[in-house]
Amino acid sequence: MTNMPKERRAGPGYLWPVAIIMIAGAVAGAFAGYSDGLAETGGQPLPTWVGPVAALALALAGMALYIRLNREAWAGWSPRKRLYWVTMVASMSLGAGVALTLQVAQGSGDLASNAPLTPATAIIVSAIWVVGMSVASLFYFRAVDDHERHAYYLGSVAGFHAFVIACPVWWVAARASLAPPVDAMALFVLTLAVNLIVYLWFKYR
Repeated sequence: MTNMPKERRAGPGYLWPVAIIMIAGAVAGAFAGYSDGLAETGGQPLPTWVGPVAALALALAGMALYIRLNREAWAGWSPRKRLYWVTMVASMSLGAGVALTLQVAQGSGDLASNAPLTPATAIIVSAIWVVGMSVASLFYFRAVDDHERHAYYLGSVAGFHAFVIACPVWWVAARASLAPPVDAMALFVLTLAVNLIVYLWFKYR
């Protein structure tokens, strides 16, 4: 009995946009690390905008190629499915844009840095985040089905509990000098990671 070749599924690879943005972020981080290394050895560091601009150019080129290669596959998608993936890509691009803006403003690739920012930078980044995430959330809930909405709810509850358990414990431990001061971004990453893991588990199990 001959083995029939498996039929390949038509359509774009959904992980490619994520990979493109992650690679772009790695490029920005590499430029920042190289610049910091130059500064530590007494050399002339690169301008702070070089890494973010290079990462942005790479991301735009990668997304343009991705869109071009999958244009025919998207033509058969329903309007709801198109809205879903446009919202996903726009949300990832929003996060990448905020990260690049912070890198330029603080002159460092460390996104967890607590270095001071100018009032203008803080206002711009906050406005982009609040408006962008609010609009993206509205479109997301218009596009998802009941199964994914349920997975999203469970992920949100898990992320909430991760925060309300970790935050007070860290707070009292820091007050007793048993832990470093509470870091808002560390709690944000923890909450987001738990949310994402639980969401993906219930969505794809």
